[in-house]
Amino acid sequence: MENENIPLTYLYKLVNSGRLKALRRGVYISEDAWDDVYYWKQAINQKMIYSHETALVFLELTDRDPLEVTVTVPFGYNSSHLRKENLRVFSVKKEWYEIGITQVKTNFGRGIRCYNQERTICDLLSPRYQTDLGLIAEAVKRYFRKKDKNVTLLLNYANIFGVEKRIKAYMEVLM
Repeated sequence: MENENIPLTYLYKLVNSGRLKALRRGVYISEDAWDDVYYWKQAINQKMIYSHETALVFLELTDRDPLEVTVTVPFGYNSSHLRKENLRVFSVKKEWYEIGITQVKTNFGRGIRCYNQERTICDLLSPRYQTDLGLIAEAVKRYFRKKDKNVTLLLNYANIFGVEKRIKAYMEVLM
């Protein structure tokens, strides 16, 4: 349930009886509910955006499960609690943070925020990010096979994030 305006007294009773678990103020999960980890992690940490390898999965640009969940937050956000949860955290300039945010569905049908495919490709090609080159090549190939790709937007993002040469090198090989 979301935004059901349930009186706090009922919520406290449900938590005390063990039927609900309080994840944080205002966020509760039923003990017998399917555990939609991606959804509730973002419900608790509303500033984090799923990115990099994690976004690839939601965008269907890879079949590989990410070795670690990767998120991005705005620079200055205290992300120490996210690192304690074994999340790989990237901090970006505040003016870059909102570029390319999109809504995707988890396997349980709930909406979460991650970066769109163009932003994700640029993030993967950033010199700051180290990962398997095979994963990047697979993601870029899949991107260029998709009908909903937006190469103009990709090049615009590549210019903003300083990876234009890298994007063009991949484009020359793939086109």
